[in-house]
This record gives sequence, structure tokens and C-alpha cells, in this order.
Amino acid sequence: MKDLNLAIEMLLIYLQGVWLRRRYIILTAWVVCPLGWLGVFNLPPTYQADAKLYVETRSVLDPVLAGLALMQPNPDQELELMAKSLLSRPNLEKIARATDLDVQAPDAHSYEKLIDDLQNGIKFSRSGRENIYLISYSNASSPMALKVVQETLNTFVESQVGSAAADNKKASEFLESQIKDYETRLTEAEKRLSEFKKEQIAVGPTSDVNFYTRIESEKERLEEARLQLKQTEKQLDSARKQLQGETAESSSTDGAVTGFSSQYDERIKALQNQLDALLIRYTDSHPDVRETKRLLENLQQLRKDEIAQLRQNASSSSPNSAMAQNQVYQELRLNVAKLENEVESQRVRVANYQDKVDSLERQRNIIPDIEAKFSGLNRDYEITKAKYEELLSRREAIDLTQKKDATSQEVQFKIIEPPRVPFKPSGPPRILLYTVVLFLGAFAGLFMAFARSQFQPVVTSALQLKMISDFPVFGLVSHTDKETVLKQNRRHLWYFVGLSLMLVTGYTLFIVNELVFGITAAKIWERLL
Repeated sequence: MKDLNLAIEMLLIYLQGVWLRRRYIILTAWVVCPLGWLGVFNLPPTYQADAKLYVETRSVLDPVLAGLALMQPNPDQELELMAKSLLSRPNLEKIARATDLDVQAPDAHSYEKLIDDLQNGIKFSRSGRENIYLISYSNASSPMALKVVQETLNTFVESQVGSAAADNKKASEFLESQIKDYETRLTEAEKRLSEFKKEQIAVGPTSDVNFYTRIESEKERLEEARLQLKQTEKQLDSARKQLQGETAESSSTDGAVTGFSSQYDERIKALQNQLDALLIRYTDSHPDVRETKRLLENLQQLRKDEIAQLRQNASSSSPNSAMAQNQVYQELRLNVAKLENEVESQRVRVANYQDKVDSLERQRNIIPDIEAKFSGLNRDYEITKAKYEELLSRREAIDLTQKKDATSQEVQFKIIEPPRVPFKPSGPPRILLYTVVLFLGAFAGLFMAFARSQFQPVVTSALQLKMISDFPVFGLVSHTDKETVLKQNRRHLWYFVGLSLMLVTGYTLFIVNELVFGITAAKIWERLL
């Protein structure tokens, strides 16, 4: 509590010291405020031109052409990048040339300052979540401010349209050059592949079939042909033995005809099978069994009669004529001749397969290299062909994209508020600056009074005297001429109040002029001149 009281007393001592030096407050304020107010009054007026723009980034054709045309980058991100690059140096130089501001820069230093002023003066900002952009610029000349905003707006719109057209043109040119390049490479790859096939066609087919698969397949065919040849040769041996046996029987002295196949054999065999089936189900007394037996006996009798007739004919003719008339002999001879032809044909086939296998075996060390080279050529051809076809599809896609862009732009600009400039100046904010100057003068005066009280302190209390000396304070003695001192203090107070009121009055006059009359230093100079 004692420390708080001490701090309060010290603060009162400082305030009393400042108050005793209050003339420095009013003197400093009277120096700072008039000079500051005159400086603010002489500031040239500025006119702020504004424009409001809405950017539409959605297109009706996007869902319709999905998968057919090229996917465009995110329009919002592209627009954000355009907004950031709008105030780049090339664009600022373009705006300066379009508005003739560069004429006002006689040297390089002035030109650099002009570009910096444009970069700091042009305000390009986004309003809210929608794609609404605000463009503003302040200048002492209202027509110049309007021209700068208009050129900035044109640059922003043209940059998007021009960049899209330039990008499409560059992409088309690049695709055309790549297509020509790949077309040449594809032609060369086809030519190399064709020449390789022509050169190696005598060695073996250059196909996708593996060489070892081919040789195994040829060996399997050779084995199948050999096996079929052996089977046919055995059939031929068997047929020859049957022919020799038939010849011996036909040339026997008794003239018997054996191994004869009559016209009734098949019918007899069929009836015999039918009789066996009936005996399984019925007895011998069944009418069907009895009828079948009767038919079977008749056919057997007819066969015996035919054989007897044949024997009679054989006994009355020569053996050779008998063999010639023997149907079995004739069939056997035809069978032997047929089998002999098949054997020869199969031997030729086996020899052909054997030659192929031998040729492939000799080429075992050559064909793999040829096939590897062919695979490499074919792989290069397929890769080049795939790239060529992909480039063609991309060219079609970019053509469709260009047609879509020509029909409906990806980004559409709608000017909500065209560039305009108010009749009254929009700056500088003189009321705020007048107020700042007033407070600045007051604070400067307080600082000067406080500094003066610290450099030349005046003892105003026993506590202050006790703090600056080592002697004890026994009491206080008032001034002998107290009335004179009080009168002088009141006069100084009136001076202070009067001068302060005069400062406030000056401040009020400047504010009233700004709000009501709008008189500026430029207008005064115009009237004087």
C-alpha cells in the first residue's frame, strides 16, 4: 500500500512538473499543428477510379465433352494465378504505354519510379467467395485514373483469352511436329522390319512363335508320322499274308473255295444276333423264335448253294481265272495296293518332317538370334506405332478442344460495374490527417514539457525535496506575496487556454472547409494564377 501511495505521489509530481512547463506544450503545438495542417491542406487531391468484374468459370459443354476433349486445368486456380500475375512488370509496362504515363518519365530512374507507383497504386482484390474482382487506382487526374483502371481491366481479360489461344497454338504446333517425327520413325521401323523379314524368310518364319516351341512341335509331328508309318506297315504285312494265304487256297488241287464272302453273310449274321436276343427272352416254342430259325435256315441253305455253284465253276476252269473271279482275292489285292501307297506317302511325310527337324537343329544357334532381333524390331515398331496413334488421338482431342473454346470460352468475363471515377476527390483523407496532426502536436508539446521539467526540475513538495537532498524536512513556508503569484498563474492559465482554443478553432475551420466548402490549395492557386 505504501508503494502504491508513493507511486501515485511520484506521478502527481511528474504531472505537476509538466503543468508548470505548460508553455512548452502550447509553443510546440503551435509550431507542429499549423505546419502539419498547411502540409495536409497543400496535398493534391486524388481521384479513385473503380471497376467491378465477375468471372464465370463454369461451362455447359464441360460435362458433354467429358472424355472427348482435353481436360482443362482448374479454372479457379488458373484465374488465381492470372490475378497474381496481373501486376507483373510486363503488364505494368503495357499499362504505362497504353495510358501514356511513360511519356512523363524522362529518364530510367523516373521510369522505374513510375512502374513502382503503378504496382503500389493499382489495387486488384477479390470480393467474397464468388469470382467478383475489384480494380481500383487513385491519381491526381481523374481521366488518368479512369484510363489506368480501364487498361488494367483490358489486360486482365486479354491475358486469359490470349494465353488460352497461345497455349492451344503452341500445343498444336508441338503435336504436329511430334506427329511428323513419329510418322518418319514409324515408316523407318516398318521398312527395317520388312527388309529383315525378306532377308530371313529363307531361314525361318519370323513370327511370334518361339523357336523351341516350333522345334518341339516338329518333333511331335515326326513321332506321330513314324508311329502312323509303323501301323500302316504292319497293316500292309498283314494284308500281304492274307493275300498269300488266299492264293494258296485258291490254287489247291481240290479246287475248294475258302474264305468266300457271299451276299448272304451279313443277313445271316444279323438273323443270328436277332435269334440270340429272342432266346434270352423267350423259349424255342415262341412263334418269333421259330420264324427266325426258319429264315436263318433258308439263308444258310442259299449260301451253301452259292458255294457249291462256285466250286463247280472252279473245277471246270483254271486256277488263275478262279482267283481272278474270287471277290475276296480282288479286295485283298486292292487293300494291299492301297496300303502300299499309304506307306510310301507316309515315308515321304516322315522324311519331310525329318528334314525339317534336322534343319531346325542346324539352325538352333542362328534362329534365337534372329528371333531376338526380330522381337526387338517388332517391339520398337509397336512402341512407335502406339505413340503415333496416341499422338493422333491427342491431336483430335485438342482440335475438339479448340472448337469448344471457339464456341464457348472456358472463362467468361462479365463487367458488373464499368470503370468510373467520382466527381469529388476521394483523397487524401484530410479529416483524418488533420486529427492526426492535432494529436501529434499535443503529444509533442507534452513530451517537450516533460523533458524540460526533468532537465530543470522545480521543487513543488516536501517529498520531492526529501528525495533530492540528504537533509530532513521540518516544515513548509509559503510565498510571502502569494496573491501576486496566484494572479500570475491565472494569467498564464488564460494564455494557455486561449492559445489552445485558437488551435482547436483552426482545426475546426479546416474540418468545416473539408466537409462543406471543399477549398483546396490547388483551387486557390488556380484562382490566383
